[in-house]
Amino acid sequence: MRTTTLTALLFALTSCAGAAGDPPTPCVSGEQRACACPGGGPPGAQICAPSGDQFGPCFGCDEADSDASTTSDVATAAATTAPSSTSTSAADTTDTTDTTDTAATDTSTTGTTDAPNDPPLPAPDRFEIVQQVAQEHPDWLKNSCVEDGGTNDFLFEVARRLRQQDDRWGLNWKRGVVGDLSQDVVDYHYGEGEREESTDVHIIDMIVGHCGDDPQPGWLDVTQATLDANTVGMWTLAGQDL
Repeated sequence: MRTTTLTALLFALTSCAGAAGDPPTPCVSGEQRACACPGGGPPGAQICAPSGDQFGPCFGCDEADSDASTTSDVATAAATTAPSSTSTSAADTTDTTDTTDTAATDTSTTGTTDAPNDPPLPAPDRFEIVQQVAQEHPDWLKNSCVEDGGTNDFLFEVARRLRQQDDRWGLNWKRGVVGDLSQDVVDYHYGEGEREESTDVHIIDMIVGHCGDDPQPGWLDVTQATLDANTVGMWTLAGQDL
């Protein structure tokens, strides 16, 4: 589904993975950028290491194109391992009674909310909403980089439409730092209780190439990659009426 939307990025992304022997590229810890996937598939993403000396491996590539990729392709790994996690843990949580809605039921049956490194089933795929907003407001997407003088109009509209379907969707405090709002990320709260400032979230990067020359709508689950970088996402509405 991503191929048509992201094909235009392939030529611009070939430098992301880097050639063998290239020196590490300094970056900001936790920073994300697009990267070329093996086999010429749709682009994935990389996250800057906590040390800030280099970007990690490319993840989020299609499984069919990832034979040459490393096991750090966490987005694919999360999708393929989730069913077995559900089947093995459901028997241990039969006394769970909170089934107020579908999302809550899914969370209770996985039995993994107490394990910060093992979030439950992936968040619902709502890429079509990101595409819809991008088609209606291409100017918002192109000018979505606040540090370059843009606005969060695109981010807020995507979050608003997501919340019309499910109010578990929200925004993200980057690396759990209150006040540092991610401009290209939405969170899905899978836990119970208070949502504001909860770290029980799936983290979805929904702008590929953000702050680049040609940002595009995307839908990359970077939850596990964020945890592997020893940081977290934090759910918020940031005071917005969404």
